[in-house]
Amino acid sequence: MSRAGPKTNDQQGTRRRRLAAAYDTLLASPFQVHGLTARLAFSIAVCLATLPFSPWLLPLVWIAVMAGLAVAEQRNAPPGRNLFAWLQSAGYAAAAFYLTSFETGAAQTFGVTLFGVVMFEIVARDYARPMRLAINMSPMVGAMVLVQALCGWFLLDTGQPWRLMTVAATSYVVFRALRTVQVDLARARLELADASARAQADARTIRETHRIALMAETMAGVGHWRADIGSGVITWSEGVYRIFGLAPAASAPGLSEQLTFFDPSERDALETQFRTAAVSGEPFEMTLRLTRTDGALRHVVCHGAAELGADGQVETLFGAVMDVTEAHVREAALLDAKLQAEAAAEAKAEFLANMSHEIRTPLTAINGFAGLLGEMDDLPPTASAYVRRVDTAGQTLLAVVNDILDFSKLEAGHVALSPAPFALAPFLDDLTAMFAEQARAKGLTQTGEIDPDTPAALNADAGRLRQVVVNLLGNAVKFTEADEIRLEAAFRDARLHVAVSDTGCGVPPEKRQRLFQRFSQVDGSISRRHGGTGLGLSICKGLVELMGGDIAMVPAEHGGSVFRFHVLAAPADLAATDAPTRAAAIAGPAAQVLVVDDLDANRELVRAMLQAIGHEVIEAASGAEAVLLASCRPFDLILMDLQMPGMDGFAAARIIRDPSGANGATPIIALSADVLPEHVGATAAAGMNGHIGKPISATALIGAVQRWSGVRLDETEAERAEA
Repeated sequence: MSRAGPKTNDQQGTRRRRLAAAYDTLLASPFQVHGLTARLAFSIAVCLATLPFSPWLLPLVWIAVMAGLAVAEQRNAPPGRNLFAWLQSAGYAAAAFYLTSFETGAAQTFGVTLFGVVMFEIVARDYARPMRLAINMSPMVGAMVLVQALCGWFLLDTGQPWRLMTVAATSYVVFRALRTVQVDLARARLELADASARAQADARTIRETHRIALMAETMAGVGHWRADIGSGVITWSEGVYRIFGLAPAASAPGLSEQLTFFDPSERDALETQFRTAAVSGEPFEMTLRLTRTDGALRHVVCHGAAELGADGQVETLFGAVMDVTEAHVREAALLDAKLQAEAAAEAKAEFLANMSHEIRTPLTAINGFAGLLGEMDDLPPTASAYVRRVDTAGQTLLAVVNDILDFSKLEAGHVALSPAPFALAPFLDDLTAMFAEQARAKGLTQTGEIDPDTPAALNADAGRLRQVVVNLLGNAVKFTEADEIRLEAAFRDARLHVAVSDTGCGVPPEKRQRLFQRFSQVDGSISRRHGGTGLGLSICKGLVELMGGDIAMVPAEHGGSVFRFHVLAAPADLAATDAPTRAAAIAGPAAQVLVVDDLDANRELVRAMLQAIGHEVIEAASGAEAVLLASCRPFDLILMDLQMPGMDGFAAARIIRDPSGANGATPIIALSADVLPEHVGATAAAGMNGHIGKPISATALIGAVQRWSGVRLDETEAERAEA
C-alpha cells in the first residue's frame, strides 16, 4: 500500500487554506469584509456587471483605478478614514450614475442596487462619526441627486409632472431608511458601550472582590471548597491549594486522593463525615492533621455543609478549610507556659512552706523559753535585759516570716476573710496598748478617738483589721522621734474609716508613689536606720482592698504623715452571737494533755507552759507512740505535731479518731509550724478540731486548752471529724 509523503500533505494543506480564503472573500466572511481582497472582489463584480452594457475599455479603466485606490487605502489604514476611501466612494457613485442614467433594464436595476449597497456600507461603517459619514457619503448623494434631477427633467419634458412625486418620495424613502439605520446603529453602539462599561465595572468589582477574598483567605489561613454531588467534581479556592501545598489547577484532587494528605488514623472518620453529609445534608466540623506535599505537618479545621435542590436532595457540598497550625502552636506554648508557671508556683509554695516550717521550729524554742525565762523573778537585771532582747529579736524574725507568707497568700488569692461581730473600742484599746511600752521609751504620746456616731460593735474581719492597724501603728512608732501618735476611727456610709497620724519625718513627695509597692522602702540605702522587708504597706493595701476598701497616705499639716483607710463593715449586736454547739463540758481543776512532737525542746516548752497553770502533760515523741498511748488511756486534749518521721500527725489523728478507741471523742489540736491555708485545711480533713501555729503563743495555747480540754465530741461531730 502506497503512503503519501510529507510534501504531498503540505500541498494539500495549502490548497485547503487557499480555498477557505476564497470562500471567505466571496461570501464576505466577518474576518475578511474590510480586507483588500474583499474590496477587489467587490470592484470586479461591479466591473463584470457593467461590461455587457458599455464599451469594454471603460469598465477596464474603472477597475484599474478602483484597484489602485483599494491598494492605497489599505496602505493608509485604517480603512474608510482617508482620502482614498472617499475616492473609492466617488468611483462607485460614478459607476452607479452611469448604469442608472444611461442604461435600462438589468443594468439600471444594478445601478440602483449599487447606490443602495454602497451607501448602506458607508452608513454601517461611519454611523458613529457624522462628519466622516457626510464626507464619504457626499459622492453617492451627489450622484443620486443628479440622477433624480435628470429623471425629473425627463418627466417634465415628456409631459408627466405628476410623477415627480414618485421621484421625490423615492429620495425621501432612501434617506429615511439610511437615517434609521444610522440612528439604530448609533443607539445599539451606545447600548453596547454602556453594557460593555457595566460588564467591565462588574468584572473589576469581581476581580477586586476576588482579590480581597484571596487576601482575607491568605491572612486568615482559610480556603473554601465546593463538591458537586451529581458530577463528582470538586472545586478548591487558591487558599485550599496553599494549605495543601499544591499549585492551583483546573480541577482539585478527588476525594480518595485528598484523603492521602490526612493522618491515617483520621481518614476513615473524614470520609464517613463527607459521605454522610452528601446523603443526609448534615453539616460537619473536624480538627485534623494534614501533611503537605513538602512534608510539613499542619493542623486544620474542616467545615462542611450541604446545599439542597428543589427536590430536597443534596446537590452540592461546600465548606472551608482553616489552617490553625499557628494557633495550635501558640496554644501548646501557652499550655507549656501554664504548666511551667504552675510548677514554679508549686515550687514556690513548697519552698515557702519549708522555709516557714524550718524557721518557725527553732523560733518555737527561742521565743517560748525566752518568754518563760523573762517571767522568772530572780533574774539579774542584766540577764533580764538580755532575755528581752532575745525575745524582741525572735518576734521580729517571726514578723518577717509572717509578712512573707501573707504577701505570698495575697498574691495567690488564698486569703479568705472571716467577718464576725467585735467591739470596736476594746479592739482599738488593745492595739494601742501593744505599742505603749515602745512609745513611752521614745517619749511619745499615744491618743485615740472614736467618732460618737460609730456603733459599739461592727461586723468585719477583726483579725485582718488588727494586722493592718498594727502595721500602721508600728511604722508610726518606728519613724516618729517626738510628740504624738494618734489613732482615729469613724463609721460613715457603711464603712469603717481609720486614720493613723504621726509627727515623724514624713515622706518626700517623689517617694510617695512607692509606699504601697512590694519590697519598696522610702530609705533603701545601706545606712538606713530602720529595718523591715518592705512588704508591710503592700500587705496592708492588699488586705484593705480584699475587705472592699482603699488606703492612702497624705502629709500632715504640721509635719509627719497620715495613713487613712476604709473597709466595708456593718453594725452588729454582740449579744446576738451564738456560742459553738458542743456536748456537755467536763469541768475539772486540771486537764490531762497528750503532747505529741518529735522535738524534745518543743515538748519541754509546752510542758512548762501547761504545768505552770496546773495541767498534767504526757509526752509522745512520734505518731506511733501517740497512737499507743491513746489506745491505753483517755485524755482530755491531744496536741499533735504534723511533720514527724515515720507516722506523721495526720495518720496518727485518723487512727486515734476511731470511735471505738479510748479517745475517739477527744478533741485534737494541731500544733505545727505548717501555717499555710492548705495545711490548716488538711488538719480539719484529718479529724482535728483546731490549729495552733508555731512559734507557740502562750496565750493561744492556754486558751485552746481551756476551751477544749473539758469537751467531748458527740457522735455526729466525731463522725464528721473522722470523715
